[in-house]
Amino acid sequence: MGSEVPIGDFSVMTRLSKKALRHYHDLGLLVPAHIDTHSGYRFYDTAQVDHAHIIRRFRSLQMSIPDIKALLSAPDIGARNALIAAHLAQMQEQLERTQDAVRELIELLSPSERHPEVHTRQEPRTLAWAITSTIDIASIGSWFATTAHQLTDALRRSGAQPHGPASGLYARELFSESRGEATLYIGTTEPVPPPAPVRAVVLPAAEFAVLTHVGSTHTGIDRSYGHLGSYVSNNLMSGQGPIREHYLGADCGRFSGFDRTEICWPIFGTAETGTDMAAAHDGIG
Repeated sequence: MGSEVPIGDFSVMTRLSKKALRHYHDLGLLVPAHIDTHSGYRFYDTAQVDHAHIIRRFRSLQMSIPDIKALLSAPDIGARNALIAAHLAQMQEQLERTQDAVRELIELLSPSERHPEVHTRQEPRTLAWAITSTIDIASIGSWFATTAHQLTDALRRSGAQPHGPASGLYARELFSESRGEATLYIGTTEPVPPPAPVRAVVLPAAEFAVLTHVGSTHTGIDRSYGHLGSYVSNNLMSGQGPIREHYLGADCGRFSGFDRTEICWPIFGTAETGTDMAAAHDGIG
């Protein structure tokens, strides 16, 4: 134990304002060593200075109050280091997102004269194994990872052979209303009944305008969607069915390892409505 000092002196020693110290006291994060019963004035022990410095540094790095509490109460240095490492990983992810956003903004301010190539293609009738969910657009990343694992694991365990690239099918409401139907599917030539939650579906033949978005992440894919949609509106007749995506560059039938995404926008003549997937579910199985 050290000696007790009034809140004003402790504020100078820790570079935490009186307001911040009172707030951390209310949260139970940094409790005064003594409170005068008559005046209500707070006194702190000089042994609390290091804790105050830890709090200030990690709050400046956007660590949450619950995480700082866990850090300060960690039973050993290993547990403390694990919490710090987890927060550093979050900071690194945030930094990468910020860098991506800065790069995209620079590109928007200095648009390139070159645009991705768009071509039209007739997609054949496709037998596939699929998982369909109604999701919020904010959760699409976690949904994609979980569903891709379920689907590829079901194929592996069944022995069914994949045919063609791993793909997705996305209802327009998912983008326009922030909630809608999303499907991941893998083509297969073997009509083996799949295990739940996988369903056998038949995707009808359809015609699409196709653009390839390059990259192992979907950073900037909104610009690819914008260019493709503009091209279709200016040069073709847009259908109203769901958007297909094909994930290329990975092993056949696998979602992991893809390095580019084919975006397929349905065009007039053979585009299917969102209800076609429901009807397709009855095609096999």
